[in-house]
Amino acid sequence: FTLRYLTFLLLISIELTSCQPKAKISVIENPMTGFTPMLADSIRGAATVQELGNYLFLSLKGEITYYQLEKFFPDSANIAMIYELTQTGVKDANLAAIADTAQSQLLHGWTKTQREVSMLGENWTDATFTKLLIQELENQTLPGKKITIECKSGKQTLRASAKCLKIGDRWFIGEEIKFG
Repeated sequence: FTLRYLTFLLLISIELTSCQPKAKISVIENPMTGFTPMLADSIRGAATVQELGNYLFLSLKGEITYYQLEKFFPDSANIAMIYELTQTGVKDANLAAIADTAQSQLLHGWTKTQREVSMLGENWTDATFTKLLIQELENQTLPGKKITIECKSGKQTLRASAKCLKIGDRWFIGEEIKFG
């Protein structure tokens, strides 16, 4: 880890966890209803948190690749925007290296989520996405939410979560893809 990346993680962590999450949790039943993946366009991020949850599910299920999911992670331009919006100096930051390290950490969480499900003798491939839980995070410079996808696989309920942030008018997975 570089000092700049640690500074970036601290900045994101402060933005996503500097306050206690609200007790308010929205639940969307059958979130894939009416959803059509649109990966061919060059627009980064998702228009809505629900759309972001759908793409996370599709990647875990194997219907899109992890590398297609990276479109929903902040890149160096998005990270520069975070620095600007939070009024943090960007002049000495190596934004590309920060983005690469952040994506590496998200890959680690995504892979661990896959592995933990297989250790249960289950898999995401046969799972049905039944609920999306959206937990509001308040008092932040950048809007943030924690999403939890809830799926059925046989008799098991599988859950994966991620913290998301809104950069400009798009939603991104900011940190902590994890199982449970």
